[in-house]
Amino acid sequence: MTTLIINVDRDNDFGDKAGVNGPVVGYTECYNAALKLITADPEDSDSNALFGALKVYEDLKKKGEDVEIALLTGDNDVGEKSDEILSKQVAEVTAGGEYSDAILVSDGAEDDYIVPVILSYIKIRYVKHIIVRHNENIESIYYYIVKALKDKKIVNKFIIPLGLVFLTYGLVSLVFILYSAYATGVKVIDPTVGAITFVTLVLGVYLLERGFDLIKVVSKFIREVHEYAQDTRILFFTYIIAGLLVLVGIASSYTIAVRTSKNDLDAFLIFLSLFTWWVYGAIFTSEVGRVTELAVGRKVGILKIWYGLIFSLSIAFVVYGMFNYIRYILGFISLKSGLVSIFFLILGLIIAIISSMVHRYFNENPEIQTELPGLEQK
Repeated sequence: MTTLIINVDRDNDFGDKAGVNGPVVGYTECYNAALKLITADPEDSDSNALFGALKVYEDLKKKGEDVEIALLTGDNDVGEKSDEILSKQVAEVTAGGEYSDAILVSDGAEDDYIVPVILSYIKIRYVKHIIVRHNENIESIYYYIVKALKDKKIVNKFIIPLGLVFLTYGLVSLVFILYSAYATGVKVIDPTVGAITFVTLVLGVYLLERGFDLIKVVSKFIREVHEYAQDTRILFFTYIIAGLLVLVGIASSYTIAVRTSKNDLDAFLIFLSLFTWWVYGAIFTSEVGRVTELAVGRKVGILKIWYGLIFSLSIAFVVYGMFNYIRYILGFISLKSGLVSIFFLILGLIIAIISSMVHRYFNENPEIQTELPGLEQK
């Protein structure tokens, strides 16, 4: 019987970077796949892991064993989706029943999550990890920080949450400093507190910029606005109206908040709760412009925009209800008004759940979308 050497690329770097989709079976085919990936990205450890699997193949061949090698690729959405793809590939490779056992070769513990899936199809003889040795001059804190800021997986899991923590702490600290200075009449800020606040704000903004690539997003937005101004009058004017709604919302919410409450904190919460609807109005206006644009051009994507608007509405209900519930907790409004805020919170959650379920249903049944008017391909 034949031993199958399996190399797993759970996050599909081979597919995204080198255009190689699994399963890839055979020494020559796997060797060519490793060359393509290491040429596309010399620093990717997946290519080294596949070369390690090829080395295991050669060593066992020299010992006279009957072996075969296969590369399995998942998906960049690591989790259920990638493991489901890998499961199908394992089933495809082992369907013939010619393999007695397998040797799993991977570049780290992340790929070991696929072990139970492989075991459901074939016995695993052992697992071998390929650890890449780095040059000592490269292994510096600066190098790892730079690499981490460029790795999308690390950015999504660590950099963005860390940036949100720093930014939230900085903003809360800044609000507390300003409120304390206003309430007590103190005009001098503690240098230590001010420095910590400033540093956390800068760190938060920097990490979020790196995580969301805000410079590119802003540049793309400016470029799109310029293109829309030249090509499409409808969308361009809806963006202008949306921007004006935000400005009017700031003035209107501020005026109502000041007139409604004499307490600064309560007035601030009233301002935020009212301004939430102005922001949603701006989003709704801009998205209606996009819907009109797509409808005129008879392009796909209208249904997705409506999903986004409904989900945004649920967020608006939740945010509005949360700010007013905070007002109730602080004693600024009555129990009756507090129950109304809870109602808005629950309503927002219900709308979000229904919207997500409908969106998932249409994603799982794409044939239904093509039957809807205005959604056919150009």
